[in-house]
Amino acid sequence: MQTYAFLLGTHPILSLAELMSFLDNQKIPHGKFTLFDSIVIINIKKTPEEITKLQSELGGIIKTFTVIKQFSGKIFEIEKILTAEVLLKEFFAQKRKKINFGISVYSDPDPSYAELNWLTNFAHNIKRKLKDEYSIRYVEDRGWHLSSVQVERNRLIDTGAEITLIRNGHDFYLGKTLTVQDYRSYSQRDWDKPSPDAKSGMLPPKLAQMMINLTRDKRTKTIYDPFCGSGIVLQEAMMLGLKVYGSDIAPEAVKNTISNLEWLAKVKKLPAGRISARIKEADATKNDWRVLDSTDTVIVAEPYLGPPLRMIPFAPQAQTILRELSLLYLGFFKNLKHNFPHIQKVGLVFPVIRSRDGLKYLNILDEVAGLKYTRKVILSPEVTKKDAGVSPRGGFLYSRPDQLVLREIFVFEREK
Repeated sequence: MQTYAFLLGTHPILSLAELMSFLDNQKIPHGKFTLFDSIVIINIKKTPEEITKLQSELGGIIKTFTVIKQFSGKIFEIEKILTAEVLLKEFFAQKRKKINFGISVYSDPDPSYAELNWLTNFAHNIKRKLKDEYSIRYVEDRGWHLSSVQVERNRLIDTGAEITLIRNGHDFYLGKTLTVQDYRSYSQRDWDKPSPDAKSGMLPPKLAQMMINLTRDKRTKTIYDPFCGSGIVLQEAMMLGLKVYGSDIAPEAVKNTISNLEWLAKVKKLPAGRISARIKEADATKNDWRVLDSTDTVIVAEPYLGPPLRMIPFAPQAQTILRELSLLYLGFFKNLKHNFPHIQKVGLVFPVIRSRDGLKYLNILDEVAGLKYTRKVILSPEVTKKDAGVSPRGGFLYSRPDQLVLREIFVFEREK
């Protein structure tokens, strides 16, 4: 197995859950992971080329690194490892044209000023040693590490390298960046679609992709979203090569979804077939679209999360909203049990309202369990128990700091 490191996204514990679900569900052999801050290190039975191809499928992974050397001790020891010969042979992507390289440090504890200053001088020494024979440029940043944008715009991966130094206590992992997240593509899918919907279409594409990966497995062929809104879950499923079906109670949402999916198929040159035949108007608490009742189908959706809130509500107002929403959610699960008995997995967003008395949750998990849908435990309690990104009942929380309605993400499995 090869050792790899992954830089997790803005919600690290959710990104970790996505990565581990993906590896397990796709039956990719791997070892145990080491997690610190926003970095996870894990041995995976895949070549660097194969890992590179996975980047576009993982919404919560910002960068992927291959680990080339490991050592313990002081940061200054990399001077003995990163000789000019080693850099040219094992790190730089090419040496016929101009070489662009940078150094990023991911460290727990944080690197000291002296360490960062030494690394900067070390990088300039590399440049001085090689400049007589090679055209070479050092890309630096005032911080500890380069952003994905800097790596991409300076073409570090294909012209040279982003050398990565990862420290966990006294243990160091030295490697290079294989991939960075394609921020342009996510932005295009988020902002350029022809029919956005501020009321039902605010689910971030990255989160939609993460939810799909939390829910699907190797045999999944179809994603069904019974609350499709403007089609964000379905567009991410299409990007992953899955067949998509969607429905919504609002005719305008159906129209917007068809428009957005047809646009995406054209822009990304995706095989889509007749999209309008697979998106229809339907009530998620009554729908019986029997063609979808299959073990090859999983449901991924963000139902209605309640009315827009302009200020933090008092607890009674929050509880009233949640009681009304519970009718929708429980109606969906009851219909799912009756009309879709063969669908085994459901990835769903629950609303969490930030009230003046703290966070208020949609307390229907016992009722859902009574319908034979149990919450899947993706990461062990030892990993999640003290993480602020996990709710007291085990849901993954996703929000901005100023958001009044948070998302709580669950994967449910139907009892056999």
